[in-house]
Amino acid sequence: MTGFVSSLTEPGQSGGLSRRAWIVVMLLAVIAHFPGLFSIPAMDRDEARYAQASRQMMETGDFVDIRFQGDPRHVKPSGIYWLQVITTQPFGGDDAPIGAHRLPSFFGSLIAVALTAFLGARLFSPSVGLVAGIVMGLGLAMQIEARTAKTDAALLAAGMFAQVALAMLMLKVQDAKPKFWGWPAVFWAGTGAAIAIKGPIFFMVTALTLIGFVALKRDLKLLLKIKPLPGLLLALAIFLPWLIAINIQTDWGFFQEAVGHALFGKVGVADDSHGGPFGYHTLLMPVTLWPASALLGLAGLAAWARRGETAVQFLLVWILPSWLVFELIQTKLPHYVSPMFPAIAILIGLGLVNAKALLSGWKQWTLFGVIAALAIVVGALVGLVPWIGQIEFGEPVSLASKLTAVMGALAVISLIWLAFKPDLTRLLAVSVASVAVYVVAFGVAIPGVHKLWPSYNAARIAETFTGCETLDVATAGYREPSNVFNFSTDVLLGRDGAETATFLLAHPQCGLAIVDQSEQAGFEAGLGGASVRQLAELEGYNAVKGRELTLRFYTLENSALQVPAQ
Repeated sequence: MTGFVSSLTEPGQSGGLSRRAWIVVMLLAVIAHFPGLFSIPAMDRDEARYAQASRQMMETGDFVDIRFQGDPRHVKPSGIYWLQVITTQPFGGDDAPIGAHRLPSFFGSLIAVALTAFLGARLFSPSVGLVAGIVMGLGLAMQIEARTAKTDAALLAAGMFAQVALAMLMLKVQDAKPKFWGWPAVFWAGTGAAIAIKGPIFFMVTALTLIGFVALKRDLKLLLKIKPLPGLLLALAIFLPWLIAINIQTDWGFFQEAVGHALFGKVGVADDSHGGPFGYHTLLMPVTLWPASALLGLAGLAAWARRGETAVQFLLVWILPSWLVFELIQTKLPHYVSPMFPAIAILIGLGLVNAKALLSGWKQWTLFGVIAALAIVVGALVGLVPWIGQIEFGEPVSLASKLTAVMGALAVISLIWLAFKPDLTRLLAVSVASVAVYVVAFGVAIPGVHKLWPSYNAARIAETFTGCETLDVATAGYREPSNVFNFSTDVLLGRDGAETATFLLAHPQCGLAIVDQSEQAGFEAGLGGASVRQLAELEGYNAVKGRELTLRFYTLENSALQVPAQ
């Protein structure tokens, strides 16, 4: 084992990671991120909206305007939707399952892992790059983003091209006037792609990194290395054509909504109730960076001990200004600070590689031990999540949930082992145990928590009905976007039971009303005495609103819809 670990830290032919080290880093990331990609149903609300909007692009052939049903979705640029359109083609296009829509996030997370490992190796050593890549590949927040059909993992991949290029230009390129078609072009192409995916969010991180580094070095000539004029033209060429087209098509409606609400609206007010105190992201680090959050103390010690080194200074100006911005804005979600995770991962790698020298006294060991203890507590909870969920919902605890708990216990044991002697060998043991947790939890246990997926289960029930080739579906009391993705674009998300009853009366042959008990009285009143048949009943849980559901499936008495004979 010692010989294998030593071989991973040997430099490759170009001075970076060796082939064996690359295989280990990427294999761990793939095995950690893939399970559940296709088995976890569409999640509410954002994921279902993104995936459905991409599906409607394919249904309508309009790849400029972004819509969820008939409503404009002018909160993010088109980049992520186009990527989802591309990845769904081998899986049926507009009939593709949710997993196909998640592939841009899956590949984006792998690219971010690879670029983090590359940068760590180039700035410091193959050992640092190896650890940094493993840390990024195993982070709990990245597990969520890699499996979610949204912008953030793809954004991180695009933004990382810009950050890596910036690091190479600021730290490694000795020529004061590098050729544009090299790292400067990579910098601006990454910036343009990031803006095309989610607007200027990652560009803010890159700009603050550049400004902070130039100010720290007191050298304005560093700005010339990024080739601002041709670079800006390249970035504009990537995102501007669609931006012009959508604003012409919507009479500047996209700009008003995207900038006024989706960007500036989140700064002063907690958008969609996603608020949090100052320090929110910092307090969540033991969770978002788990299991490597056990090594955050080493990252801090390494940053302090080597704060005079230019490469460390670059990482610090990458992390600190943007982290402060995200702590100050009112709207907060755990993934907002993910653009800084690669820099933190590299510092963790630097800390682990130099752990023996850094942990030289009781103060250093105390800092390291307290933070490691937090990660150990988080590990115990991570393994119990599916088990707790099934108990909370009154479901039998599945074998997969029990296995997840066992894997979680092994991960905790390996973390304790790592805390006593932080080194690469023990980190690899933690990695294997953590990957085992993710494989069982995301691949089997979480999809198996039946009540978490009411719209998916409702659609599967509706598929069993006979008598109609196409159903006319309306819901009441459960209006989440996943209903649209799981049923069809024209499903009616009824405002109340009366509206759903009116819809059912207007579709006498193949109408299907799915009514939660909270809207039962309004639905019955809206029927005006018309007779209906109950076809099925489903217990579920609306995770967005945090309440139990009892969904009943109704059709008119004389409709063609039938329950198949048992």
